[in-house]
Amino acid sequence: MRLARIEDVDINRFEFDLDLTMMIFFLNPDGKVYARYGGRDSEDADNRQSLAGLRYTMESVLAMHKQMQPLFAEPTSAKPLLANELGKRRKGCMHCHIAKEMMNTQLVGQGKWTRDLVWRYPPPDNLGIVLDVNRGNVIKQIKPESSGAKLGLKPGDKLQLLNKVPIHSFGDAQFALDRAPTKGSISVSWLRAEKTLTGDLNLPEGWRQTDYSWRASMRGRVPSLHVNGKDLTPAEKEGFGLPPNQVAFRQADTVHSHARKAGVQAGDIILGIDDRPFTGTADAFLQWVRGNYVVGDRVLINVLREGRRLTIPMTLIQ
Repeated sequence: MRLARIEDVDINRFEFDLDLTMMIFFLNPDGKVYARYGGRDSEDADNRQSLAGLRYTMESVLAMHKQMQPLFAEPTSAKPLLANELGKRRKGCMHCHIAKEMMNTQLVGQGKWTRDLVWRYPPPDNLGIVLDVNRGNVIKQIKPESSGAKLGLKPGDKLQLLNKVPIHSFGDAQFALDRAPTKGSISVSWLRAEKTLTGDLNLPEGWRQTDYSWRASMRGRVPSLHVNGKDLTPAEKEGFGLPPNQVAFRQADTVHSHARKAGVQAGDIILGIDDRPFTGTADAFLQWVRGNYVVGDRVLINVLREGRRLTIPMTLIQ
């Protein structure tokens, strides 16, 4: 069944990332959710999905359905929630991201909004776990020194439960991680060579953060550093004693009023913010800021001016 409008859909039953354009749910006759298929990352809307992956998820769910005691993730809230209850009824189509914006507004009004709520539905990659696109609960890669690596997960392992959520797909993994705390650990169960293994996956500081600038519901929270200029050449970097791959660009003659008020001057060489190392171009650096900081954050711009290193405090705005 295809639902193109969500005004009368119970959002608490169909929990998913409302910034997406599609999510597929698998339910039993009582309306309990076995699994979901969909999800994305900041790079592309479709690179985490495939027809083979959808078929794999369908087969995995069917196998679960046939079990004597199939597993379900408990809903976050048993109380129904309709989009029309979130605020003033809109005329015309209500997009999913609009419902999400209204939910965020409610949280702000209730004093329940926190900065961490910007980073919803984090990908398992944030914990070093890269899943196979065509087999959504099978680990394709484990990033070195990550939480997944420290737990002992390996390529080929098949996730069974993550944070008590049955895992059939990438979308299930994102759903499980969306429920995880900002720090601490979550339980994991996985299958290796027909043997079930369990452990606790550590959640390091800032683990949820990933580029959110693509999210329509977060447009009002995406900041800009309001600096710009041309990247230094390798020879210029060498002359300043900078590594060849470090971000370094010369502020243009025209300085945005917000940056100028903070203290940025034409000709300043921007090296980054908050003393965090960053490699790449100015464009890549500025996009990284947009996806990893929030309007209202206080940062320190690292600057090289007339041979002296300075830090310039700035509060980020849109």
